[in-house]
Order: sequence, then structure tokens, then C-alpha cells
Amino acid sequence: MTYDLPPVLIEEPREGIPDVTHSDIDDAVARLARGHGPFAVDTERAMGIRYSNRAYLIQVRRPGAGTVLIDPVGIEDRLDGLREVMREEWILHSADQDLPSLHELGLTPTKVFDTEIAALILGYERHSLQAITEKLTGWTLAKEHSNSDWSQRPLPSELRAYAALDVELLHELRHKLTDQLVAAGRMSWFEQECEEVRTRTPKPPRKDPWRRYAHRVGILDRRALGMLRELWDARDALARERDVAPSKVISSTVLAELAESKPRSWSAIENSPLLEADDGLEDAKTWWKAIRTAWALDPHDLPQRKLTDKKTPHPPVNRWETMDPDAFDRWQVLRTTVLDLAEELGIRQEVLIKPAIQRMAAWEGWHTIDDLGAILRREGARPWQIDQVSGPIHQAAQEAGVVL
Repeated sequence: MTYDLPPVLIEEPREGIPDVTHSDIDDAVARLARGHGPFAVDTERAMGIRYSNRAYLIQVRRPGAGTVLIDPVGIEDRLDGLREVMREEWILHSADQDLPSLHELGLTPTKVFDTEIAALILGYERHSLQAITEKLTGWTLAKEHSNSDWSQRPLPSELRAYAALDVELLHELRHKLTDQLVAAGRMSWFEQECEEVRTRTPKPPRKDPWRRYAHRVGILDRRALGMLRELWDARDALARERDVAPSKVISSTVLAELAESKPRSWSAIENSPLLEADDGLEDAKTWWKAIRTAWALDPHDLPQRKLTDKKTPHPPVNRWETMDPDAFDRWQVLRTTVLDLAEELGIRQEVLIKPAIQRMAAWEGWHTIDDLGAILRREGARPWQIDQVSGPIHQAAQEAGVVL
């Protein structure tokens, strides 16, 4: 059942606004242990405010136990009981956003039910928690506090209410989404996707993140690139020391523009309109030290103009037509087939099979349907995806004469 009437705003948890659990963590664990069934779980971080991406609040709800708000900061050594009792199924929305910070605390589920993945598998046009809740329950959730400072203590009642409501309806959503997945014959698709998220290896940090801003500003000079790298590292050290987001120290764009100007004197730093406009003069000595370090670098130690690490073994698709016409022809057939199939199934093409996997298959090419399946599997496609796409893709490629 879905609701077509205007949604009603739910402003406060049905059982009242819970307090934050901290020193009384053992009582909260005992309460959760007396409950039954899966846990509804969410986290709140302070991204863009604090330096780390850690969880400053963990929201947990379980039938028979109600909702518990846990402040884990400073009691990490007292969470063994919580780790043990929560080794069960979790219900989350956008699990890939919450699991990393929970893993840092040693909290891991045995199974995941991700409401966002369910919505995507079912072909929902809108898949935010708010949109799914409106569609399936007739309630709507306020989202004005999503970017609040969740590290502040004490936590105001309006933030505690907001946090508790994020897990208030997850069990109801799980029940209704399960019915829809079973009816659509897509439960196994959903389970495979959730298991991939649960077991996913975290991505390594991006190499040379400062290059994005060098490109934005248009820095080509290697000495200026070296300055930006040194300034970036200096800012990161200050941010870590102050426990604030790096952008709170000074903006990345200002750092790039400062590096592009290649200051040669302390006076140029001290009187820099860039730093003055961005409140960066208080750390002027730090910026000058970084710039002096960059000026002293041997030319061989300066960054190359382009990052040499190759992320993919093939060139951009827009160059295939001239570099490898056969691969380009396979791409045209494969891409069209996937888009048509996704439309037929009523889901997004990136849910059916990731574009990166599509490109790899087209670039390598294949002889048989088994060869195609092996490429898709190697690149991370799940069994349900391979079952859905390999036959239609291979048949279309054969008909177009582009199979190896």
C-alpha cells in the first residue's frame, strides 16, 4: 500500500525524546538485549565541521527495547557489550554511509537490510528516507538538522528528536519493502546488493586530492603545484590539531589561488588579499613556511603536471572511435542494450550494471557468453546482474557482428 494524500509531518518520537546515553552505556546495552528482532541503526557525524568522519551519535531502535541514542566518544573501551548484542541484522538507509564509522567502533552486523537499495531495486523514482517514508507510511520526516553540529554537547532536544525519528519507522519500512520485493520477484537481487555493501572493502584515500583544485584554478606550473601540495599538507596538520574540517581553516580554492601566484616574500603573504578575505592571515606564518619549503624543492621532487597513476586500463570512451573502433562498436551495442533492459525492468541502468563494468566489458571484448560473464564477475557484478544482462548483451553483440 502506498499513500497518495499529502504526507503528515512527524515531529516527535512516539515514545518521547530519548536522552543521550554515555556513561550509562551498560544500562542501554541491557535494555537492547531484552528486545527482539533486527536493529534499526543510523549515525550522525559532523562532516564539514570536525576533522574526522567518526560517528558522534549512534541511533539504535529494537522492538521491545525502544530507541537508544549513544554518544560513543570517550567510551570506546566500554563498547564490548554493545558489539556483542548488536551482532544481528541491521536495518539502515544508505548503509554505505554509516557502516564505515560503525566499523571503526567495532560494530558489525551479520546481515543488512538497506531501505535505499530496496527502493532502487523496486524502481522508485525518489529513494531518500524521507521520500520512501512518505510513500509507504504517509508520514514525512524533517531534514533541516542533517548538517548540524552533532559533536556539540549537551545535544539539544530538537536534535535528539530528529535523530530518534531517523530510526523510528525503519522496521515498518522493512516490512512493507519486503512484501514488495517478494511480490516483484527481486528479493534475491536485493539480498545480493545488501551483502555487497556489508562486506565492501573501504576505498583507499584519494591520491593527491589537491589536484582537483589545481585543475579548477588552472595550475600547470610544477613549482606552483609543489606549493599547493605543501600548503595542503600544512592546512591538514592544523585541521587535525584543532579538530576542525580543513575547510574551516582556509578554503581549498584560496590555497590553490595562493599557490598559483607563487609568492616570493613574507610581505606578499602578510598583505595577501586572498588570505585577508578568507581569514587566513592568522596562520600566515604556516603558509609562508610551506611556500618556502616548496621554493627549496629540487625540480626532480616537484609534482608532475598530471597524476601518472592510471585508474582504468582503457582511455576515455570519447577516444575509442579513433583508438579502437571495434571497442567503440561494442560499447555502442552494449550501452544501448543495457539502457533498453533497464527501462524494461523499470530500474536505473547503474543499478542494473555499473557503467564502469560496462565500459570494461566493451573495451576487452569477448568470444562467448561465458567469457562475458567472467569479465562482469571479475569487475564486481553480482550474480543477479550477470543473469539479467549477459544474455541480452551477447545476443545483441552477435546480431551486430561485434563479438570477437
